[in-house]
Amino acid sequence: MRGNEGRNTNSKLLCLACYEDRLASVFDNAPDLKLFRVEDHKICPAGYLSLPSKDPKDRTSAIIACGATFLICGAICGCTMNELEQAGTKVIPWISGMIDDVLSAYQQNCLENHVMPGCRGRGRCGQGNRGFRARRPPQNAMHAGEPSLNPVHRSK
Repeated sequence: MRGNEGRNTNSKLLCLACYEDRLASVFDNAPDLKLFRVEDHKICPAGYLSLPSKDPKDRTSAIIACGATFLICGAICGCTMNELEQAGTKVIPWISGMIDDVLSAYQQNCLENHVMPGCRGRGRCGQGNRGFRARRPPQNAMHAGEPSLNPVHRSK
C-alpha cells in the first residue's frame, strides 16, 4: 500500500507506533502502526499495520512502503530514525501518551506536552544534561508548518 497516490498534495500520512491504545514506549517493541490521514487540519483514520517482526529493517520498510510522512513514536534507535528520515519520513521521537491525546496535540502543534520525561525536546534523550546545549543550535521543524517542539519547553 502506498499512501500518497491520488491524494491532495497537502495531505500527510501520520504513522503512530502503538501498543494498544497508546504510543509504545519503544518503537522497536511496538506491535502496531496506526495510520491517519491529515488533510486541511482534519485527521482521519487511514489504516492499521501489524508488525509481527522485531527486525528494524522490516519495520522501517513497512513505514516507507505505506508512504508515511511522519512517524510519531517513543524511543527509537538512531540508525532506524536516520534511515526513515533519509527515505523522507520525518520522525518525531520521545513522545508518549494515549493515541487520541497525541493526535489532538499534533493537530494543535503542541506535542511538547507529550515529550517523555527526561527528553525535553533535545532530539536525543538525555543529551540536555551533558553540555550539548551550548554547542548545538536549536532544532526546529524541518519544514514550515510541521510540528516541532517549542523552544520554551526545551529548556525545562
